[in-house]
Amino acid sequence: MKKMIGLVATMIALMGVMTGCGEKTEKDLSFPQKKTVEIIAPASPGGGWDSTARALQKVIKNNKLADGVNVVVTNQPGGSGSVAWNGLISGKDSHKVSMDSSYIYLNKMLGMEDAPTIHDVTPIATLTNEWIGVFVAKDSPYNSITELFEAVKLDPQSVQFVVAPGKGNDDHLATLTTAKAYGVDVAEFDKTIAATSTSEILTGIMGGFYDACFTGALEGLEFVKAGQMKCLGITADKRYEGEFSNIPTIKEQGVNVVFPHWRGILASPDMTAEEIAWWDDLISRAVATDEWKEILANNEWVDYYRNSAETKEMWEKEFPIYEELAETSGLKR
Repeated sequence: MKKMIGLVATMIALMGVMTGCGEKTEKDLSFPQKKTVEIIAPASPGGGWDSTARALQKVIKNNKLADGVNVVVTNQPGGSGSVAWNGLISGKDSHKVSMDSSYIYLNKMLGMEDAPTIHDVTPIATLTNEWIGVFVAKDSPYNSITELFEAVKLDPQSVQFVVAPGKGNDDHLATLTTAKAYGVDVAEFDKTIAATSTSEILTGIMGGFYDACFTGALEGLEFVKAGQMKCLGITADKRYEGEFSNIPTIKEQGVNVVFPHWRGILASPDMTAEEIAWWDDLISRAVATDEWKEILANNEWVDYYRNSAETKEMWEKEFPIYEELAETSGLKR
């Protein structure tokens, strides 16, 4: 009888363990718990965020890096990224991440009331960068950054700068950053800067409607190659290689400016260390592939990879610089 009672007790205990296993929740499982994870492009199809997200998805899929987890890309435009980012914050789903850029710094500064900041989200990675060039017409009297900004310093209205598609983007802030580094009164200078559409900025320079602009270096360098424009400098930390190696950086001309236009990935604010580590591992393996390097080369994107911790460090360093510049120029609302 005692043996029978002991056997029954053992069976009940085992059943309790089995029942406990059956009731295991998603939170007890290793991340990811879902078969699909999502990269959001917070803009319409075809733009920089969208093309970067789909390139990353392609590399992950082709190289089978997600261990059977399906990676999809969706588009969620609005608010210069803020609509998608706020969705991540409220949704609290670590299976979703979103592309981002320095708009995570700027949206709130420029008066977008509901825009999140770097303190409201989790940095996941920085992927690519586009350096910015300073362009003038081929017959412009200016042949260096110092000549250009010396004229601005003497009389801000003597040189007509232009930005696209409007003030507050990286091209505009790179313009102000360089002016400030040269000793120009940024608040007065900014009053003279015009804005036009992206499609018209370079044609406007070549047509003589404007004197100078900061815009994506690789967009303008083709016109330099064709002999239609001059590039006075690039915001990079080092010169481009190859056929454009003769164009100096702004920094080597004595103006201490290095200004990247990066694209990266962020996520909801409450991600666990395990969840961050999963995304970190996936993305680090993707950007290490030959296919990703080939995509960078084909699109003339600059490799700017930083993992989650390194991206957070970059954010904390850059954010106060942008904030000070926005306040000095009168852009901060």
